[in-house]
Amino acid sequence: MATGYERIVIGGRGPYIEFSSSQIEHKNIYIPKHAEYKLENSFSYYHEYRSQDKCNVKLYDQKIGVSYADYQVGMWYIDPNKVKTEEFDDLMLPLYESEIELIKDNENPTLFDFL
Repeated sequence: MATGYERIVIGGRGPYIEFSSSQIEHKNIYIPKHAEYKLENSFSYYHEYRSQDKCNVKLYDQKIGVSYADYQVGMWYIDPNKVKTEEFDDLMLPLYESEIELIKDNENPTLFDFL
């Protein structure tokens, strides 16, 4: 879904990982049908995207600031607690030794290399 991140934001709804647009792998996300209307609505706080993997994680493209967290307009956010599948409880866990070797062999690994 992304390469790198900017910071972790703790707000009224818990922790969120913050990304710049250049860190998001745009080819690996899509706008779900139910969220397309937000693209035309200038009062939407964010545009919703989803990852095209087993997690189907919601990504927030922040459009308007909020009072309950220090979300920045133009930045992207993901709830780290949602990065999981039925097969994997938590994809944010440390890597196993075999996965570390895969990263060493691959110049640009992504989350898809491990799913």
